[in-house]
Amino acid sequence: MINWLPTLAVLAAAGVGLSFHVGGATRDDDGIGVILLHGKLGDPLERRAGLDMLAANLRAAGCAIALPTMPWSDKGWLTIDRDVPASLAMIDRVAAQMRTQGANRIVLVGHSLGAAVALAYTASRGNIAGLVMAAPGHTPAALVERDAATRAALERARALVAEGRGDDRFIGPDGIQGANLTLTTRAAVYLSWMDPQGLAEMSVQAPRVPASIPLLLVIGRHDPFYGRAETAVFKPAARHPYSRYLPVGAEHSTTPLAAQTAIQNWIEGLPR
Repeated sequence: MINWLPTLAVLAAAGVGLSFHVGGATRDDDGIGVILLHGKLGDPLERRAGLDMLAANLRAAGCAIALPTMPWSDKGWLTIDRDVPASLAMIDRVAAQMRTQGANRIVLVGHSLGAAVALAYTASRGNIAGLVMAAPGHTPAALVERDAATRAALERARALVAEGRGDDRFIGPDGIQGANLTLTTRAAVYLSWMDPQGLAEMSVQAPRVPASIPLLLVIGRHDPFYGRAETAVFKPAARHPYSRYLPVGAEHSTTPLAAQTAIQNWIEGLPR
């Protein structure tokens, strides 16, 4: 048995904040490490989403677990100062630490915006054993299409970046489940997260997922994205035969909790 419990100091030195961390013992023949990414304005211990319970159950099943606090947390998103590539680099560091401790198969589980970032990571890195997207959220293309203020902000941010002023202070709109938000950040960071052709746009990243990586996409039937998740994300990304599309009777925020048993079973059954 491999005991996996990296210290908080090691992960903090890597630039990753952990508000909650569950160590685990991985089976020698599996070596599964699961990184769980919370949603926009969320945190790893957000009980409504159930990531903490899913983490505890996966740990009991023998998986190593990391629950990092990401830049889009409740304390970070409205003044976010890391772009999407920097966020992917944070995941790199967590995954690397897990691998040094014997977790040779990394699985990403993301909720809402965490699912969109997990998708971007999978598409750009291609070195994980499986991807779970629970209630995927954050759709810049749709927001830009329907909201004139967001379109104007995106144009301003793009122009500033083109002028070499990407570090200029920038205020721009965003949304979350129909509610309006305002981001105070830098022009380049705003563009990175809101670009309808960028890393954070799921419809762009989905076709780039390697066919060697299985995908489980769980979506609540009461989620506003329910009508589009299968065609816009799942079908373009799910080319591995173990991939599954799973609708559940839940709303956006409670989907990981409603599907936790299915998610755990899928992870435990991942083909080697």
